[in-house]
Formats: sequence, C-alpha cells, structure tokens
Amino acid sequence: MLESSLLLLGCVLFGAAIVADLARRWIPDSIPLGLLGLFVLYVLLADASAMALLWAHVLTAAVLLLVGFALFVLDGLGGGDGKLLAVAGLWVGPYDIMFFLFGLGLLSLGLTLFALLPFASTRRLRSNLPFAVAIAPPAMVLLTLRAFSL
Repeated sequence: MLESSLLLLGCVLFGAAIVADLARRWIPDSIPLGLLGLFVLYVLLADASAMALLWAHVLTAAVLLLVGFALFVLDGLGGGDGKLLAVAGLWVGPYDIMFFLFGLGLLSLGLTLFALLPFASTRRLRSNLPFAVAIAPPAMVLLTLRAFSL
C-alpha cells in the first residue's frame, strides 16, 4: 500500500515538472531531487528481488544522464530536462525503457510539430521547448501501472 502511494506521489512530482516547465521553462532542482528521494524510499520498502535490480535502474539513469548532458552541451535540451530525464530513467529501469523511449519519441515529435504551427504563440516555443511535456507522461504511465498492479 505504501509502495503504491510512493509511485503515485512520483506521478505528482512528474506532473509538477510539466507545470513548472510550461509556466517558466525551468524545472526546479527540488523536483528531480524529490523523485530521487522517493525512489530511495521505494527501494528500501521493496523486497529483496527488487533490490537486486537496483543497479540496473542506476545504470539506466546514468545512460540517460549522459544523453541528457550531451544534448545540453549541444544546446538541444535544458539542464532541468536532462535531470528529469535521468531520474525518469531511474524509475523506469531497463525493462520498461523501450516503452518509455517510444512514448518520449512520440511526444517529442508532437511537441515539435506543435511548435512549428504558424501562430505567434507556437513560434515562441521554438527556441525553448518544454521537454518535461514529453519526458514526464511516459514515466507517469509506467508508475501508475505499477501502482495499480501492486
């Protein structure tokens, strides 16, 4: 029961990242840190078999952190988006990474196409896309599915 609550609280924090990114094009460090803290609590409450998978989740997060950093250096992603991507990888882990990346790709494409619409409001998005809109929803879906399968 407590594990499900932690998963749903993670969804709330991912949702907060979307709201912050849309409102200010900035994700406060407290959101990825909160998600990291929730993950630590979740792992501590998990059984021994889940603990064995911890390193696979950490490796997934490390790979996504490197990808996010590379995109940040190339000015393709904001720093907050990169941190959110890494912490999403921590929650998602290696077994659900394909679903996450598929959802991320579809939402990134949709966000990009939306920004290309010929309106003044969408033109302003082009230089600073709010990628939390693409990163958070696939993670939220996975966390919600896990919460209701416990």
